[in-house]
Amino acid sequence: MAITKVSGETLESNLIRTQDLAFNTDLLYVDVSNGRIGVNTDSPGNFALDVNGNTRIVGDLTVQGTTTTVDSQNLTVEDNLIVLNSSGSVGHNSGVMINRGSEGNNAVMIWDESEDKFKFGTTTSDGSTTADVAVTLSKIQV
Repeated sequence: MAITKVSGETLESNLIRTQDLAFNTDLLYVDVSNGRIGVNTDSPGNFALDVNGNTRIVGDLTVQGTTTTVDSQNLTVEDNLIVLNSSGSVGHNSGVMINRGSEGNNAVMIWDESEDKFKFGTTTSDGSTTADVAVTLSKIQV
């Protein structure tokens, strides 16, 4: 793909935009009125940056927000120690929950803060609570 040289006057007149700007229709689309940029889309959603297709980030990525969701079929974690409840909120149970779908109640491995004990069992909880999680204890095979 050849790069076409843009004259200084054309470039300067396009640096400050009052109207939308599109390159190859949807390769890069700047929605000026809503302050959004679309890559491979000419209709960016409710995001400042909306990328349609595979995205590769080389280097560190810092996300600031209250929720991070990983939607993956296979998750590989390099860290040898996973920290739950990293905010240090005292009095909250913490653990791992396995969604069993239609098979039955969810399975849990949980630290029960009120009893200072680990509990293994099942629960009707969906993991959205930080309060006490009711656990029906299960036998463990080792």
